[in-house]
Amino acid sequence: MRRYIPSSTALKCFEASVRHLSFTRAAEELCLTQSAVSRQIRNLEEFLSRDLFIRLNKRLVLTGTGAAYYKEVVPLLDGMENACLRMLHREDEKTTLTISALPTFASHWLVPHLAEFQQQHPQFQIKVRSLDDAAKVDPESIDIILHYGGDHWPRAVSHQLMQEKVIAVCSPRLLENYQKSDHQAEWECGDVVMFPLLHSSARINAWPDWMVAQGLENGSFAGTSFEHFHMLIEAAKNAMGVAVIPSILAEGSLRAGELVAPFGDAVATPHEYLLSYPADKADLEQVVIFRDWLLAKQTA
Repeated sequence: MRRYIPSSTALKCFEASVRHLSFTRAAEELCLTQSAVSRQIRNLEEFLSRDLFIRLNKRLVLTGTGAAYYKEVVPLLDGMENACLRMLHREDEKTTLTISALPTFASHWLVPHLAEFQQQHPQFQIKVRSLDDAAKVDPESIDIILHYGGDHWPRAVSHQLMQEKVIAVCSPRLLENYQKSDHQAEWECGDVVMFPLLHSSARINAWPDWMVAQGLENGSFAGTSFEHFHMLIEAAKNAMGVAVIPSILAEGSLRAGELVAPFGDAVATPHEYLLSYPADKADLEQVVIFRDWLLAKQTA
């Protein structure tokens, strides 16, 4: 069935002419001549058997019919454009690898590794999404999730990436405001009680567990709390206090000298980080290659 639709060029000329109320300026935007735009509008008016504009000397005035038509046409043009853009960005299921990861974990640990993977496997288009709740992940839209132990993904195959270790860190600027005992050459883990403590609201046991691991007695844990680890890390960088954070999230800042760890080495926790994927995607090429590559890096 032949559709009763004018040419897309005529519609684009009409839309631009309404916005500018000028055939000349519409022509400049569309890289056409003024006469070409005027001809397209005339053809459209003949097609519709309605006047869309009134030409008053050098002024262009939109008619009531033109205004009503514009109101209906613009959403259709937007929809056509969006459909084309979606097709241009459409993913090939055979080459797209969609990874969902905890936001701070992705920023501080995953992304620095992805550059190497992309160089070795340029055939894959990688998409990284934020993981807020592993239980709510849609296995149809995600190939792999990297998540904190305990939140096991139902009906998935899981591999341990690493056992978690945590470390007490702070800004070197914070240390400048405190004095070590006269007999001390270095800060000791017990000195941490002199400093303000920073907390993650998601890990309320972080400081008590760290204290136990260091053989220290529990004391007061009052201090500023942050919902996300990236907030906690930034607070530590800005000398607000000492924070206990997973060592993999602190590595970059420690190397850059933005954070220091004067109160002892990282200590192990009972927790782990996992790499998981739906069982029905276990044989997908991109899943197998990424899984093997990442697990090999952790054991190297």
